[in-house]
Amino acid sequence: MADKPDSGDIKITVSFLRDFQTTVLQKMVTELEGNKDVSELELTANNPTGKRRLLAGSETWEPAKLLMERYEGKGTGTAPSLWTQVDVIKKRLIELNTSITEVVRIALSGEDENIKLSTELNMSQIGEILAIKPPSSTGTGP
Repeated sequence: MADKPDSGDIKITVSFLRDFQTTVLQKMVTELEGNKDVSELELTANNPTGKRRLLAGSETWEPAKLLMERYEGKGTGTAPSLWTQVDVIKKRLIELNTSITEVVRIALSGEDENIKLSTELNMSQIGEILAIKPPSSTGTGP
């Protein structure tokens, strides 16, 4: 059914999964880990109280204080909440990469088992064709 183009089935090969890991997933994780803007967001999320990353002016000036609170405010600020969302995305990408690695491992071990099974079946069939009797388990000889 997967051979019919209109069946709705999709075949995903091991090589496709490996290629997806290296060309898509790993690049995304590397970009998130090395991006200076994402690092800046992380700094605002882990900022100790009173240490501002955004230099909007004196905190005594109400517009500056309001801007800093909206950007860096613990739990409610744009930067910390955005960092939390980016961090979740990065963790899920890493989990997906790990899951795909496990699927590839299972698929490859399944292919090995299928090859072993087909080889055993072929040897059995050859034995039947050649009418070779399996060795006797009694140990009495021919």
